[in-house]
Amino acid sequence: MRAVHNVEHLARLFADAGAAGVMVVDLPSHMAARWHDAASNVGLRTPRLVPRHTPDTALPNVIAGASGWLYAPASTAPTGYQGPLDIQALADFTQHLRAASPLPVVSGVGISTPALAARVAPLVGAVVIGTPVVRTLVTDPGQAPVLAASFAKALRPTTLTETRA
Repeated sequence: MRAVHNVEHLARLFADAGAAGVMVVDLPSHMAARWHDAASNVGLRTPRLVPRHTPDTALPNVIAGASGWLYAPASTAPTGYQGPLDIQALADFTQHLRAASPLPVVSGVGISTPALAARVAPLVGAVVIGTPVVRTLVTDPGQAPVLAASFAKALRPTTLTETRA
């Protein structure tokens, strides 16, 4: 018996596994509407990655059908980037996205340290930390909880009591 693999089947697999949403990066435009419909039919959100170089004229098409959030990479470099970030460019881009859509803006890519996470957090609704934790799991698994905790601490708002301590 041959398994049927299509967007409807894939959406059902994710929903059955308990996913809240699935962001498909580099989804061909001719598949976007079908994926959105399939995901929506099973209760999945369909966030969209919006490249910083997206022209204003293309923005409505890029964010059409997005639900859940818009993903604004903190860097224009590939996933796993560990260099400096242009925080002002990210701030400008997130403002641009907020003007184009009511969806929350989430950022990742290039947020390689807790200090960078703390600088990005005020600009967005959520920060995605992936590669630093994965790298640590591969190189020194025992340190992964410590690293994850340091990111969590950097992202937690500081209270007045903590600043006095």
